[in-house]
Amino acid sequence: MHRYRFLGSALLVAAALLVPTSTASAAACSWRATALPVPGQGGMPTATDHQGGFSGVADIGGRQRPVAWKNGAYSVFTVMNDVLSYEVADENRAGTIVGTARVSFPGVSVSTAFRSRGDVLEELPKLGNNTKAAALGINDAGDITGYVWGDSSGLTTVVRWPAAQPGTVTALPGLAPDPTQPQAVDEDGSVLLLRDSGLAIWRAGTITPLGTLPGLQFPDGTAFSNGRVVGNASYNNKPVGVYWDQQGAAHVLPGSSYNLSNGNPQLTLNRDGLITGRIDVAHGGNDSKGTGYGVWRQGAWVSNFGDITRDLPSRIGDDGTVAGARMDADGIYHPYVWRCS
Repeated sequence: MHRYRFLGSALLVAAALLVPTSTASAAACSWRATALPVPGQGGMPTATDHQGGFSGVADIGGRQRPVAWKNGAYSVFTVMNDVLSYEVADENRAGTIVGTARVSFPGVSVSTAFRSRGDVLEELPKLGNNTKAAALGINDAGDITGYVWGDSSGLTTVVRWPAAQPGTVTALPGLAPDPTQPQAVDEDGSVLLLRDSGLAIWRAGTITPLGTLPGLQFPDGTAFSNGRVVGNASYNNKPVGVYWDQQGAAHVLPGSSYNLSNGNPQLTLNRDGLITGRIDVAHGGNDSKGTGYGVWRQGAWVSNFGDITRDLPSRIGDDGTVAGARMDADGIYHPYVWRCS
């Protein structure tokens, strides 16, 4: 599962067909692009069912609305409130999506976790006196993981909405309320945490720190799958992507970079350890624009991804299909999927 930093709303139109694919090999390949249909003025897929289907947001009537893409068609979810903006964080193989709905302006701040039931979004309950909630992931059993917090304490509590007990929410054991929030969730329910001491994994009540390297500072996690983690950090004062293997050891991704000053996608990975992320200037990336992406497998370099001046991969599925956006000459993003062939 995956945490995604979301693209802004300056998106425009595209159309075509979505085709499932097999897992990409470790060898360099050509990424064949196919446009996704959209109901309005563009969109961005940010989650996958790992079976050729994706979900994300689309610009409809000037607002971002949750959308699912499957078998060459799209469907629009019925939202909870037209004022809210929606971010889709994850999708399971049954096609259930989860995410967070937000709005913020002077005097008003709302953050609500949601799940889909059919084509309708429904709010997930908050825990105790907490007033805000966010959903990070849903596994194939239907269990949803996220966090809640209040208006003034600054402390987050990691919670689970169990599939076996609809309408309920529980705090995960061994995780007292903390100023830092969880980063991502794995299929087995393990949670990636960012703490004052660095990144760590909570698994069944036990917290295990992830490894580090001399010169590695300010690590941040972006995706967590099959015990593996990717994220970014400063390495000897250079922005880099980092891969943590299933033993928790850290590896700097060769030729990698990142840019957090724009909304362009960060690093993502699938259960096989296939990674997409930013490449550095020396390898053709553009740090000021946040463009130029590459592919790694379990920390080893594979190839550039697509058109390094236009293509922005945002989510890679366990089937090897990648979804994201293609930027046109006017700087407008169009939703796409890519297959490795």
